[in-house]
Amino acid sequence: MIVVPRWFSAGIASAVAAYTAAYAILWIAIGRSPLTNLIALGLFGIAFGLCIARAGRASLPSTAVILGCGLSLPLLGSAGLDPVRDSYSSGAWYVSGVSCLVVMLLWRRRAAAAWVLLAALLVHTFAWGGLDALNGFGVVAAALLITVMAAGGWAVARTEHHLSSFSVAELETLEWEAAQAAYHTERQVRLATTARLASGMLQRIATAERGLTDQDRFECRLLEQTIRDEIRGRRLLNDAVREQVIAHRRRGALVQVNDDGGVDDIPVAVLDPLLERVAAAIDGLVSDRIIIRTAPRDSDKAITVVAMSSDPVAAALGIDDGEEQVDLWLELDRPVLA
Repeated sequence: MIVVPRWFSAGIASAVAAYTAAYAILWIAIGRSPLTNLIALGLFGIAFGLCIARAGRASLPSTAVILGCGLSLPLLGSAGLDPVRDSYSSGAWYVSGVSCLVVMLLWRRRAAAAWVLLAALLVHTFAWGGLDALNGFGVVAAALLITVMAAGGWAVARTEHHLSSFSVAELETLEWEAAQAAYHTERQVRLATTARLASGMLQRIATAERGLTDQDRFECRLLEQTIRDEIRGRRLLNDAVREQVIAHRRRGALVQVNDDGGVDDIPVAVLDPLLERVAAAIDGLVSDRIIIRTAPRDSDKAITVVAMSSDPVAAALGIDDGEEQVDLWLELDRPVLA
């Protein structure tokens, strides 16, 4: 949509106001009701000044003053005029003045006051001079012109609204298509990773002639946990973390890697240093259980790492009280994204 600058609208309105004032001064100069026309010209100047004082919706006090001045113009401007003799003369300057105020009220988003002012001009002119005055003083033409202009503005506004709705719908469609494409791409990556991890073990199972050994079964369990990490761990895994997780599982520790989506908004370049810190933190641990998981999205933390072990004293005494000692509690702050 083409946006009309405020200075352009104010310039056009000022030109119309100057044209109206020129005819008013001319009518005063020839001695036709100079006092009433002078008062009407002053009221028009006050109302027009309030109209162009600032942009945006007019305040209620300003609207009331503009409306009051506009309603006074037909009463004062028509004083001393003859509905028949003065038709099509410069004495009808107040019609242009009222029309200018109506347009300015529409521009200042006070449509109710604008239509009241236009209706008052029509009613006054008809009561004062009948149908001939409505035509002779240009009131009908002005009303039709303003109505067509307002209808055009309404049509443009409706079109803009529909275009905006279509733009929002198109954007949502593009976002949905991008999400679907990302989902399918991610699925293909996971399938390829699973095939790469499982191909060796599947080949060993297929070629084993005497069944699986205990070591093969252990490797199968390790492979199943690794594949589960690739599905549930998603963005918590890089080469260093994978290496540490597999090493801890080979020594018999229980390792859980859970990505609940809390770091989905963190770019890979920012997330990698955090994963390196996770790998360094769990390197060398002898804990029985290690949990790596993302913090909630609204948290100021990004990743939480907890390592726990059974109480060695209780284990030596054969007491199973269900309590564990915490060997590591690490919370990594969520990075501030520019």
